[in-house]
Amino acid sequence: MRIAPTRTSRKPENTVPLINVVFLMLIFFLVAGTLAPAPDREVDFITLAATDPASPPDMLFVRADGTLTWRGEALTITEHVRRWQELQQEGAELRPLRIAADRSLPAIDLLETIDELRSAGVDPIVFIAERQPE
Repeated sequence: MRIAPTRTSRKPENTVPLINVVFLMLIFFLVAGTLAPAPDREVDFITLAATDPASPPDMLFVRADGTLTWRGEALTITEHVRRWQELQQEGAELRPLRIAADRSLPAIDLLETIDELRSAGVDPIVFIAERQPE
């Protein structure tokens, strides 16, 4: 006589907690992506062979006509130096000034701007550029 083995029924796995976690991660990344201010749209980045892809929010943009913008606001060099110094006082660590220049800006104008910033006491200065596709 054959006895049929008893089959244990499996409960279906509950995927609701997994869906909740994925949804919360989606919301987090949507919010985190909108917190950083957008770069100045009138600046066409200079391209280099290798760069750091980070784009910090406190970056000084130099347009093709030599205008300096910070967080979308046009500033003079003295105004920007004052704001950079205020940022230095807020934080315990030294923050370098990050500059992104338009590729149409003449190099001599960019060098003069950097010299004026250095003579005003801004140090260190980091130059941001766009990676050129290989």
